[in-house]
Amino acid sequence: MVNPRALIVDDEPDLCELLSLTLARMNVDSNAVHNLAAARRELQGRQDYALCLTDLRLPDGDGI
Repeated sequence: MVNPRALIVDDEPDLCELLSLTLARMNVDSNAVHNLAAARRELQGRQDYALCLTDLRLPDGDGI
């Protein structure tokens, strides 16, 4: 069975790492990006995400 995948969008690398480690303990794979443009590229790619965790204030836009 394939683990669900989460996209983490936050401009703070330490927080991305903490979230990735926490999700891994819950058997959730994750990818982390640091801005809205990268998140949009990820979401348009081939990956299917079950969950997206976003920072509300990103350097290039609104996380909502």
